[in-house]
Amino acid sequence: MSNKFERHVISVEMPDGSIVKIPYFMKGEGEPVLYIQAAQHGVELTGVYTIKLLMERINKQDISGTLILVPIANPLAVKWRRHFYKMELGEPYSSDHPHQMNRLWPGRQDGNETERIVYALYNNLVSKADYVIDLHCWEMWRCGAALGLDWDKVSVDMCKYSLLKFISLRSKATFKGKLKGMISYVATEAGAHAITIEHSGQRWVFTNEAEKVCNGLMNIMRYIGLLEGEIIEPQIQFLLGRDPHVDIYAPQGDWILILSKSHGDKVSKGDLIAKVMSMETLEEKIIQSPIKGIVYEIGATRPHVDTRPSEEVLVISKGERYRIATIYELP
Repeated sequence: MSNKFERHVISVEMPDGSIVKIPYFMKGEGEPVLYIQAAQHGVELTGVYTIKLLMERINKQDISGTLILVPIANPLAVKWRRHFYKMELGEPYSSDHPHQMNRLWPGRQDGNETERIVYALYNNLVSKADYVIDLHCWEMWRCGAALGLDWDKVSVDMCKYSLLKFISLRSKATFKGKLKGMISYVATEAGAHAITIEHSGQRWVFTNEAEKVCNGLMNIMRYIGLLEGEIIEPQIQFLLGRDPHVDIYAPQGDWILILSKSHGDKVSKGDLIAKVMSMETLEEKIIQSPIKGIVYEIGATRPHVDTRPSEEVLVISKGERYRIATIYELP
């Protein structure tokens, strides 16, 4: 048992001989060992703040086991201010980029800069863990979610106890090619239990998202026996892609999209969720929810809105099949 967080540093030698330092924090001793990291991708900053909140909240609490926290797993990408180190402005998010950190696990000691960071983290920390949680952030237009592996019941339960409204479960068959280099897959194949948590929103720190995810992390810690206290059961959760939902598309025309609801909002059948305004006449058409439910995603839904700012502009062109929103149905 221990109340104290201890700060450590991993020093990683780069191909040019320079050193990249990665701070991490440890608390407790023995088993189970929980490893949590954030900021594999350089524009996904809210997870860093989530780890800070977690440290503050459990700083004076005893834990039964070991907690390892890496707030910034990829300092090169964070300082580059893009998803990957050496990524160009407007370049699409891809598994093929040589510095796509979450396709490079368990890394290479003699590899490129990012592969060496992965190798150091995996061999010094991740390989010792019984549980692994990888914190990410995706587009601000959709709700956060917990992503688990459907062949591992513990991973499924960790998603459940994250308390997030949306969870996604991937089958083993979907991990092909470079996807087998994701930390969740590699850790699971090595015998650990792993999930990914996506906060809503990139580039900025969304403190409300950090609060939600921090609460879920503490609940997961109770579930695995690391933290004392009653495990909280989720009030409502949707399984992405499987539970009943509707996609709502814009009518044909040249429009400016005006939102009336946000992701996470509860709506009733017939509620106004958005309007489209004609670029020629300024005439408006209303967009209503066809069901009672929770808005999962609304607004900028094109591919690559996270890397191409122009794709985030809420202008709809004639001939474009534009999905305005996705709503999951409530009973």
